[in-house]
Amino acid sequence: MKKQNTYLAKMVFQIISGAGTHKPQFDEQFRIFEAASEAQALEKARIKGKEEELSFTNEKNELVVWNFIGILDLFELKNIKDGAQIHSCTEEPHNASEFISLVKQKERTIETLSNFAYIF
Repeated sequence: MKKQNTYLAKMVFQIISGAGTHKPQFDEQFRIFEAASEAQALEKARIKGKEEELSFTNEKNELVVWNFIGILDLFELKNIKDGAQIHSCTEEPHNASEFISLVKQKERTIETLSNFAYIF
């Protein structure tokens, strides 16, 4: 059996609610795949994306549909070390103060949840 490598795939889904007249929504997800080659990892990611498509009725009684769009990025994770960078994204928000506040708020939430896990 060929050696399995680890890949990180960035998968993109479009979310459509009701008639779809809302602001376009896309969900980007990072997923890990074990595969013998990049081509196999891409195929596994595509299959997983199709499996993850779903539709349901929300609290407003609107049909919500998650459509798999495709794979935006695929990287082989080699020699992963503590603190290694695996993703980078440059943001250009309209309001820098609001963006910084949001980052700090999310960081505090992560800290709170990680400390909560130690209680149990």
